[in-house]
Amino acid sequence: MESHQIDCLNINLMYFKFLGVWPGNNPWRFYNYYSKAFIMVFVIIFILLFSINFYFLPRQLNIFIEETIIYFTDLAVTSKVLTFVFMHEEIIEILDILECDLFQPEVDEEMIILENAKKSSKTYCKIIMIVSYLSSTLLILSPLISHLILGVELVLPICRYAFISDEYRLMFIYPIYLYQIVSIHFHVLYNVNVDIFFFGLMVLAIAQLDILDRKLRKVTDGNKVEDSDGEASRSPIDKNKEDVMKINQCIIHFIKVCRFCELIEDAFSATLFVQYSAASCIICVCLCRFTMPAEMGYIVFLASYMSLMVSQMMAPCWLGTRLMDKSQLLAFSVYNCDWTSRSREFKSNMRFFVDRANKPLSITGGKMFNLSLGTFTSIMNSAYSFFTLLQHFQKE
Repeated sequence: MESHQIDCLNINLMYFKFLGVWPGNNPWRFYNYYSKAFIMVFVIIFILLFSINFYFLPRQLNIFIEETIIYFTDLAVTSKVLTFVFMHEEIIEILDILECDLFQPEVDEEMIILENAKKSSKTYCKIIMIVSYLSSTLLILSPLISHLILGVELVLPICRYAFISDEYRLMFIYPIYLYQIVSIHFHVLYNVNVDIFFFGLMVLAIAQLDILDRKLRKVTDGNKVEDSDGEASRSPIDKNKEDVMKINQCIIHFIKVCRFCELIEDAFSATLFVQYSAASCIICVCLCRFTMPAEMGYIVFLASYMSLMVSQMMAPCWLGTRLMDKSQLLAFSVYNCDWTSRSREFKSNMRFFVDRANKPLSITGGKMFNLSLGTFTSIMNSAYSFFTLLQHFQKE
């Protein structure tokens, strides 16, 4: 029974091809040049100009906070782009493992597990897409709408480019504005698609653990079948060999899942560290900006933006907790089979599997923290602590 698990990631791979970070074989001859030019213009130059801008900003807290919110997000986006650039081989191997024979369902029940995993990934994709585009649209179009309808001076939506004189900024305001809204649109695509891609990989890893759980519980069920005369259809030696072969297949399957998780960690460890550090800072400065006067449109943007940051942190942490819990439960699942009457070799292999499964699978960010709900709580507490600290200095 064949199931293409990367089907739920096809839309992300399509966007990666357009955004210049396609992890597969080059789709056309000059793609490498296109990729380098695209990333240089819309990622590297953009973040470089944004960084220079901070040195020339007016020393006003509200202006500094507004630009810091987007800057931290751009840092996280840059790390995600560089992940696909420098972790090309790991991502290719991840996709290859998803399509290997061991990860394919054998019965309808396993197919249902994978289909449910795909549906949850697609649902998360729709939610993140909607919230992200709502938030970014409010940010980049509100200055243009105010300029066209109310006749106010057009201001840049993302970065003031304070290193450019007011005269030249007004002279080239429309080209600069266009460059910023196009760049931020591409950054939203980078941010959303990498997050959805990572979410999908985690969901599919958990689905494989669910399939393993089912296989382990029924690893000896095939030998309970008897022929029409009520006698065993195979000799005890044949039955034991089949049992050993099945438990060995489960061990190999589990080792493959472990390798799959290791590759995910190797590829995304650095960007997870940058993303969670940036998200903590973003939540902190958003809370601080809420305490200052602002237009209703900007308040709506802050609320949707902070909600997006919280959801982008919480979802992987929740999946990380599920991954650890389900991998540990496999050590107990194998005891649900009829193992007491099996051969010594079967029990020895079973003990080996239990010893390995007692060490839970986990995804580590920056080799410093595990993706778990405990980590999410700690990050939220840290963001609130930084917020209260900023409030204290602001009052003084």
